[in-house]
Amino acid sequence: MNVSFFIARRYLQASSVGGRLLAFASVVAFVSVALGSMALILALAVLGGFERDLSANAVKFTAHIEIHGFGKRPLPDKQDVWKRMKDSLPDIQAASAYIEAEGIIRSKTFMDGVVVRGIDPQSDVTSIRANMTDGNFAFSSPTAREIIIGAKLARKLGVRKGEKIVLYSTDQSAAQNLASGTNQTTTPESALQNAVVEQFVIIGIYETGMSEFDDLYAYIPFDYASVLFRMPEGAASGFDVMLHDIRNAQTAASQLELLLGYPFFPQTVYEKYSDIFAWIDLQKQPVPLVLGLITIVAVFNIVATLFMAVVQKMTSIGVLRALGMQRGQITRIFLAQGVILGTSASFVGCAIALLLCFIQAKYHIIALQGNIYFLSAVPIEFSWQHYALVLGVSVTMSALAALLPAIIGGRIRILKALSFQ
Repeated sequence: MNVSFFIARRYLQASSVGGRLLAFASVVAFVSVALGSMALILALAVLGGFERDLSANAVKFTAHIEIHGFGKRPLPDKQDVWKRMKDSLPDIQAASAYIEAEGIIRSKTFMDGVVVRGIDPQSDVTSIRANMTDGNFAFSSPTAREIIIGAKLARKLGVRKGEKIVLYSTDQSAAQNLASGTNQTTTPESALQNAVVEQFVIIGIYETGMSEFDDLYAYIPFDYASVLFRMPEGAASGFDVMLHDIRNAQTAASQLELLLGYPFFPQTVYEKYSDIFAWIDLQKQPVPLVLGLITIVAVFNIVATLFMAVVQKMTSIGVLRALGMQRGQITRIFLAQGVILGTSASFVGCAIALLLCFIQAKYHIIALQGNIYFLSAVPIEFSWQHYALVLGVSVTMSALAALLPAIIGGRIRILKALSFQ
C-alpha cells in the first residue's frame, strides 16, 4: 500500500477519536457531500423518469406522426393516401386511418366531454391494445354499437364493462362548415338539430397511465363512426403514422407535407405535446445550477476540514519530514485524505439514493395528481450514467478542494512544524 495513502487513512480514523472540532468538521463534510450526491441522484432519476414515461406514454397513446386536415376537413381517398405514403417513404412502418369527433358521453349518474375516435382495431398502430385492463381491443362487427373508454372516465361515469352509455355529438360536416364559414346556411341551431345521439355498450376499458388521456378518448368502430358522423365515403379525419425510428419524425413529417400537400397537415408527437416536452426541458435547466451549489458547499466543507487537519497534524508533519519524507509525499497525504473523504461520502449518498429510488419505483410511495402531472406516481429512471456523473464530479471536486490545504501542508518547514504548539 502507498505510504501517503496509508497515513491519510490513519489520519481520518484518528480524527474520529481525536480532536472534537476536527471530528465534527469531518462529519459535517462527509454528510454534506453525501446529501449533495443523494439529492443530485434523486433529481436526475426523477427528471429522467418523467422524460422517459411521458415520452413513452405520449407515443403509446398516439403515433409518431399524426396527419389531420386543416380546419378539421375530412381527408379523402384514405386507401390512396396510404399507398402514396408507403411507396414514397420507406421509413414508415405502419399507418392507420381514424375518424375523430367531439362529443358528450353520459351515464345514469354523470356526463362528460370526450373525443370519439372511429378506428379499425386490426390496423390501429397505437398501443392502446397493450393497455387494456378489462375486455378486448376489438369490436364484434364493423358497425357494432360498442365503445372502449379509459379507466378514469369509467370511474367518473360510474360504469363498468357491459354497461350502456349514451353518446351525443354533432354532424361533422355541419360542424366543419360552421367552423370554416364555407356554408352560410349552416347555423349553430341547424348543427344542433342534426346532433348525433346514440347508445353504446362498453366492451373494454384501457389505462395508459396518463390520466389526462384516459379521461378524454373513447373508441368506436371506424365504419360505424363514418356513418354516425356522416363522413364522405372513403374519407377519414386523419392518419396515425408509425416510423421505424422516432428520431426521424421531424424529417418524415416534412416529407409527408411535401408529398401530400394541402389540406394534409402532418404533426409529430413532439409538436402535438410540445407543452409536455417543454416542461421536461424546463425542469432540466436548473440541474447545472443545483450541481454547482452542491459542489461549492462540499468544497468549502472539505477545505475547512483539511485546513484543521493540517493544523492538528503539524507536529506529525514535522516528525515525518525529519524522518525523510519529501514535501510531495506530505502533499499527497492530505490530497488522499480529501479524496477518500469525498469519494466515500459520495458512495454513501449514491447508495442511499439508489435505495430510495428502488422503494419509490416498487411501491410508489409518492403519488401524483394525474390530471396535473399526467402520471399517477413519481417515476424513477435507473441510469448508470447518473451515478458515474455524480461520482466523477464528487471525486474531481474533492481532489481540487483538497489541493490547496495539501500544498500548504507540504510546504511547512521542519523546524516550524516541530516547534508548533
